[in-house]
Amino acid sequence: MVLFDWTAGGHRPPYVRRFVQALEPLADVVLALPDVTLQEVRELGVETFSLGKPRPDIGSRLTRKDLLVREAALLRTAAARGDQALHLNADHVLVRLIREPEFPVSISLLLYYPRSHYRRAFGSRLGLRERVVAELKEGAVKVWRRRADAQALFALDEEAARRWSNAAGAPAFWLPEPPVGQLPDDEARERTGCVVWGALDERKGLDLLADALALRPLPIRLVVAGRPSDGYGPELEHQVARMRASGADVDLRAQSHSETDGLRALAEASCAVLPYRRHSGMSRVLVEACSVGTPVLVHDFGLMGHLVKTYGLGMAVDCFRPEKLRDALGALTEPSARRRYADHLAAFSARFTRERFQAALAAGLGLGAASVAPELATGGSAR
Repeated sequence: MVLFDWTAGGHRPPYVRRFVQALEPLADVVLALPDVTLQEVRELGVETFSLGKPRPDIGSRLTRKDLLVREAALLRTAAARGDQALHLNADHVLVRLIREPEFPVSISLLLYYPRSHYRRAFGSRLGLRERVVAELKEGAVKVWRRRADAQALFALDEEAARRWSNAAGAPAFWLPEPPVGQLPDDEARERTGCVVWGALDERKGLDLLADALALRPLPIRLVVAGRPSDGYGPELEHQVARMRASGADVDLRAQSHSETDGLRALAEASCAVLPYRRHSGMSRVLVEACSVGTPVLVHDFGLMGHLVKTYGLGMAVDCFRPEKLRDALGALTEPSARRRYADHLAAFSARFTRERFQAALAAGLGLGAASVAPELATGGSAR
């Protein structure tokens, strides 16, 4: 089984570790990854195939064609080293893969950002350009699933997988987020304030958080932890300065963190703040926060807003309205707030176990005789 991903950074290393741990009992694994990721997961001891440097920035839709042609070629070369391959980050290259000649082995894809169902399923409106892009992706999904070399289609969005399963083609499966690591049980933790954790860039909405805190003084402790994206450092410093000027006690930890470091930061906060700008798809930070019993505050949009409201994981508000965001911050950092969400957070976390993750993978990839819960295997109809 070849695991392919030309991107790097973010949650890639822990993702790769969880995939290997789930698949090793079922198949021999080959990792086709950039050198930087291979170096970070070298302790896994499996066969590797270097993709060299990570994929450059995807760029505009007018300039990305050559890059996607190259990615498809790398996938073809890497896939030949196994009996089948799973592309771990196929959203962009999908439009190229449907034009490729048939691959010599079966190919499965993991998609992170399907959106055409957002209005019907979640009540989230898309702009005209967003709707066009979303429908074009849906068209590409339909074409790809009818290919003879298409093994399975995975999505982290359960609703998207369910809808795909009603159409003809390669079967579609909901893939739960890979299981989250655990903190030592004997660690003493005192919760206070809130935390923003993860890769830091403009999409994460720190300016929206600064707008909310600037309305009027709110004595709150805020940890901002994560590595800034290239070029974002000055803007990050500016937004942190704004929040400090409003009276917030901001602890900026602008560097790379291990998965354990991130979990510890989440576990020491009263709430996790995810004011992401119209974020599409799932959030690893959401699952991590729930795993350590920390309520979340998100922008009321798409899958994230839906999950927080449906499962009672915290609060989903319009983060573009500073007053709403500020009020939610105050509510979730009250001493008694976390107790109201504790049972919901634990129940949600129980959906993302190692066993459920492995079962979904095994079902989609046709590996072993794994017992798969009905909600995991939403296989599509006959081709």
